[in-house]
Amino acid sequence: MNEFQYIAPKVQGDLVCDSGPDLERIVRDLADPILRRAHYKAETERRDLVEQVVNAFEERREACPIDVTGPLNGLPISVKDQVAVAGWRRSFGQEKRTKRPDRESALLVKRLEDLGAVVTGKTALPPNAMDFQTGNARRGPTCNPHDPRFTTGGSTGGGAAAVASGMSILDVGADLAGSLRVPAAWCGVCSYVPTEGFWFNDGLLRGSQRLSHFARIGLTARSARDLAYIWHVLEPSAETKSEKASPVRLAIWSAGSHAPCDSNTAYAWRAFSQVLHDAPCDPEPADMDSLFEDSVYQLGGEMIGHMTGALLPALIRWMLRRDRRAAESSPGFVSHVHTGYKRDKARHQTNLQRMRTLRDAAAQDWAEYDALLLPVTSVSAFEHMRPAKDWNGVRTYEQQFNTGAGPLGYFDAMTRFTLPLTVLGWPVVTLPIGRDSNGLPVGAQLVGKPRDDGRLLAIAEQIQAALH
Repeated sequence: MNEFQYIAPKVQGDLVCDSGPDLERIVRDLADPILRRAHYKAETERRDLVEQVVNAFEERREACPIDVTGPLNGLPISVKDQVAVAGWRRSFGQEKRTKRPDRESALLVKRLEDLGAVVTGKTALPPNAMDFQTGNARRGPTCNPHDPRFTTGGSTGGGAAAVASGMSILDVGADLAGSLRVPAAWCGVCSYVPTEGFWFNDGLLRGSQRLSHFARIGLTARSARDLAYIWHVLEPSAETKSEKASPVRLAIWSAGSHAPCDSNTAYAWRAFSQVLHDAPCDPEPADMDSLFEDSVYQLGGEMIGHMTGALLPALIRWMLRRDRRAAESSPGFVSHVHTGYKRDKARHQTNLQRMRTLRDAAAQDWAEYDALLLPVTSVSAFEHMRPAKDWNGVRTYEQQFNTGAGPLGYFDAMTRFTLPLTVLGWPVVTLPIGRDSNGLPVGAQLVGKPRDDGRLLAIAEQIQAALH
């Protein structure tokens, strides 16, 4: 069994960076060579100190660029070590890193580099991005900067921890079933998952492999304002409704007494709802039951299993499907993924049609709203946890979390609110909304209309301003 150590190191210095100049101001300052060198020096010193505790990076290269081109003026960024960057090796979170560096960067990374960004580090993830904790036996766990005893979440845990601790200004990551959203929520930062197909999702797998649906490359930053700034740099000619001054109509998930949330999450959600009720962007409560039907989880799990199963040898798929312990511990997610591992082509075609029907129905159901608000996970961040079984990075957890709807297993609790939005393919911004009883951040998913990503980011800025 591959088990990594869960002993949190001694805290040194201030691990959380809650304030500082926004990204746009940093970019302006970087145009001055003297300020650029000072910025790189300060950032390197902070990483040298904080990284000893947080353990967010697989690799770092700190050299300050002498000459810069493009509007980002040499902005230092980090990239999840699943995403290809030319000249850098990838680990995919595994025990051994690839021997050869990538020849080409993922398209989004290349666009950022062409605009003047500089990759200064690759951030950690669990093996093959298949866990909601970040770490492995080789490098140990990535720790939550708010309290190193606790997990950052996964799989983009390294990126969220680096941004939350001020070791990175912007991290490029990826999301399938919550990989960007969960770590952002638990580290108290913001993430942006674009509309499915809005940005190319190349460079996430080996060679030319690519998932046809669900997997999306996205961003993590300290604030919604920072995300919006980068988005507009990347999409200067995009036609959006973000500049319109029309009132925003929000639907907010209503947490009843039997909500599938632990007490920490339910309390934070009710407090957040009250704050927004008193703010200009007063949302309308909604049960959102249509998003959480069993058929939606079945559809999402089977499609993920079918697509990721194509990357696995038939024997490995067969062995994973025989692991009844894993399926029984997660009837709402893993069991459906295992069904998808059968690679039934006719069933997959049926699921594709079901997905299109579901998306059309959701567009009609929520046509009157600009955005939806709902939790990120059923539970708040927990202390580093050992898997009951770890088979080359494929992990099984037998932990049960108590919620208002009854006990939920590990993977079901993590995907309860993220998987339906994965199936929809709509853009999502994760926002910090408060803290739990351990002082750790709790987040919300703000879900926008497909292809109206600019409008969503503008609404996210408005909500974050109301929270402050």
